[in-house]
Amino acid sequence: MMNTRRVLKVRTIIFAVTMLLVGLTSPSIQAQFIHPKIKSKETTIRRIVILPAKVSVVRDSMKGPEGMAAESDELSLRVEEKIAEVLSKQKNVATLPRSSDATNADSQKYDFADFQTKFDDLLPTIMKKRSDVKKGRFSMGDEVLNLNLSNSADAIVFIRGEGKKLTSGKTAFRVLVGGTPAYLKLQIGMVDTRSGEVLLFTDPILVGDPTTAIDRLRKSLEKGFKKLPSAVAQ
Repeated sequence: MMNTRRVLKVRTIIFAVTMLLVGLTSPSIQAQFIHPKIKSKETTIRRIVILPAKVSVVRDSMKGPEGMAAESDELSLRVEEKIAEVLSKQKNVATLPRSSDATNADSQKYDFADFQTKFDDLLPTIMKKRSDVKKGRFSMGDEVLNLNLSNSADAIVFIRGEGKKLTSGKTAFRVLVGGTPAYLKLQIGMVDTRSGEVLLFTDPILVGDPTTAIDRLRKSLEKGFKKLPSAVAQ
């Protein structure tokens, strides 16, 4: 009788975890929020500047999670590249260099770092009320003008993310008793280079080893930017 109860308890836990994972990977969780100026075509995103991505990955083993600094740096660069590629091919959006003036490059790095911090401060609020992006309620202020970006840039792209890679032992354990799979969750914001308004927020998710994701990453980003209107070539 006791063994039967334990089996039922384990099955209940596995079922609950499975439902949680279904929710984690469901397309409904991966939402896109567009500023009304984009929807009305008052503002069109044709050229962007992508700030350095901040994506961290941990290796989850039977001993617990451990950081993967080198892999995180590599993945951050790959995410930047894939975003530029997807927006170029799917939306006709060009990516501009972060600095067009070598003499101001060093000082601009500090300005970028300050603005990255400002985005980090705003992100928790956006995550709580993401639908408010569609009402035009989020802005980083006109301090964005201090970045001295190219006059042709329409938006700045901010990228945050976290992922988990499973060891073979943890993968086998998950198969037996359930648990969160390997994954990569991203938060991507586009900010108007003139007004500082948050024009777009999207949070694509992919399941599987994030350190080896290439096609899966591209497909996830394509879904993440699906609602962004394509720019008309000029």
